[in-house]
Amino acid sequence: MRTHIMRAASVVAAAGALSTLGLAGNGTAGATAAPTSAVRTARPVTAYVAIHSGSVTPINTATSTALKTIHVAFSADAIAITPNGKIAYVTNAAASNRAAGDSVFPIQTATNKVGKPITTVAGPTGIAITPNGKTAYVISNGDAAVTVINTATSTAIKQINLASAVYAIAITPNGKTAYLVSGGSPGKVTVIRTATSTMLKTITVGSNPDAIAITPNGKTAYVVNTGSVTPIATATNTVLKTIKAAQGLDSIAITPNGKTAYVTDHSTNTVFPIRTATNTAGRAIKVGTSPGALAITPNGKTAYVINSGAATVTPIATATNTALKAIRLGKPIWVSFPYEIAITPNGKTAYVTDYGLSTVIPIATATSTALKPISVGGSPVAIAVTP
Repeated sequence: MRTHIMRAASVVAAAGALSTLGLAGNGTAGATAAPTSAVRTARPVTAYVAIHSGSVTPINTATSTALKTIHVAFSADAIAITPNGKIAYVTNAAASNRAAGDSVFPIQTATNKVGKPITTVAGPTGIAITPNGKTAYVISNGDAAVTVINTATSTAIKQINLASAVYAIAITPNGKTAYLVSGGSPGKVTVIRTATSTMLKTITVGSNPDAIAITPNGKTAYVVNTGSVTPIATATNTVLKTIKAAQGLDSIAITPNGKTAYVTDHSTNTVFPIRTATNTAGRAIKVGTSPGALAITPNGKTAYVINSGAATVTPIATATNTALKAIRLGKPIWVSFPYEIAITPNGKTAYVTDYGLSTVIPIATATSTALKPISVGGSPVAIAVTP
């Protein structure tokens, strides 16, 4: 089971609805237009790629070229960027490098310099940052605890102990509440008040949940289980009527207007849309083999779905919920293994990490065509883009 982090606002830091990877696609409330413009003018938009073997490769999105490799420790598997774009946090699971310790490394994006590692829960697998950028939550699907980090000082300030390991996290657009998804049958969602990092409630959901996204208006959280999706009304933290589905559900993303949630299903090679107004599933959309991660353009017009088993990406026109021509990625396809996807804030380029070929493939969204692969070395997994 793989960890899913729903990121916030465009494709940047994890928080809120999908974008998710938020972050291109998570659709959380962020800074006002003027400050956001100032931030983008101050520094170039950069994609940071976490390499499983223990490094981070920045990519200049204006030229789609790799910059100097940033060495961290071992097993860099998740990454999130503060909403102001100043710090990228990358997790380090120390399984094969105990000297480094389980930790999170802060990277100053202005200089790409690595700061002092922050000790975290064992085997960290994900990180989410509040929309105000003040707090980061580090989760692990092997440890029943969450580490809280003060981003102003890049120090761990608290550990929240839970009943079971956490597979996914999402933070409401107003930043007041975090939802932590734990596996099992039934699964559990732990509600955290972010102001105090204290537990409010535990909600029972479906079996083996491992993904979550929150609508941009913050009213509903959608938890992806095995064979179902559980909507949660965030105002009362109560479960709404379960949405039944196939058994191979994987990832979820919500359109910026909040009207549709898209869920991938690797057991039927489809994506099914959920109408959030009624919490009803629409007609399944046929895509490629083994669909997994997906992201939605900031304008909400296109969802891009990674088909790991076919080494392709399928664009979906959200206006009609129809699959467009698949985009071929790595060659040879039996080696290629596309893993994650992120989209630039201007929506012009989607970047796909290819774990098998050690590359990142840019996709020009205007034409839905794959551009020249970018060699990043190692085994690239997670990716996040500065705002």
